[in-house]
Amino acid sequence: MRKYFLILLFLPTVLWTQTPQTTVTAQELLARLDRELDYGKGLLKGNYTLIRRNGTSETWKLNRFHNGEDALLLFDRKGRGLETKLLTKDEGENVYFFNVLSAKLFKKTDDEKYESLMGTGFFYVDLSGYSYQANYNPLVNSDLEISGETYYRVSLKPILPYFYKKLVLLINKKDLKPYRVDFHDRDGILFKTLNLKYGPIKMKDTTGKVEEEQKASRLEMLDLNTGSITVWEIQEVDKTVNPDASLFAVDNLSR
Repeated sequence: MRKYFLILLFLPTVLWTQTPQTTVTAQELLARLDRELDYGKGLLKGNYTLIRRNGTSETWKLNRFHNGEDALLLFDRKGRGLETKLLTKDEGENVYFFNVLSAKLFKKTDDEKYESLMGTGFFYVDLSGYSYQANYNPLVNSDLEISGETYYRVSLKPILPYFYKKLVLLINKKDLKPYRVDFHDRDGILFKTLNLKYGPIKMKDTTGKVEEEQKASRLEMLDLNTGSITVWEIQEVDKTVNPDASLFAVDNLSR
């Protein structure tokens, strides 16, 4: 009887030590990607650079105004001034591209959202601010080990398939941060990869207080077809800027 009694005493301890190690769900992992790419309302400042395989490059100063649902991205190139305006409304549901040089406005259809923006590795949809949770069904696959680090591997199947047949999200098991997204085309072939690199971003809150926050500060899109790399460097977010609703009006893009 004494032996059985000792076993029963030990059993609850084993169960208790295992309980905190609950498995993170696929939806929770996907939510971390949305959270990491959410820089909040206000004015985001940074640079947008296309580096071609032959070594040539083009750089734009990129300012993004965001009010929670709509965003206006302004691409300004040194020596040429403002070249492009990208307006996304209703969390990426509607996308408008305005070429300042030709004064032409284009509304992107669902298929056209999966076209390259100015020949870079990012498609319109990638910069639209749409929610991954709302547009993809996640499924956790087997873990992946890279350079001694272990990652959750999450397959993302689009709810409404257009050009992306599947995305694969890698999240570090240690800090639960997303580090890579692999994009597969409609034939299931891997054709580009987004790497998220972390660093300090200056965050000015609504009171004007400035603090540095460790966040995804460098988004690198590698285009496997062209060999080019497109880098979006995020330097500062100013939440004291409260964009007026008129800034996101389609009719005002030409002004």
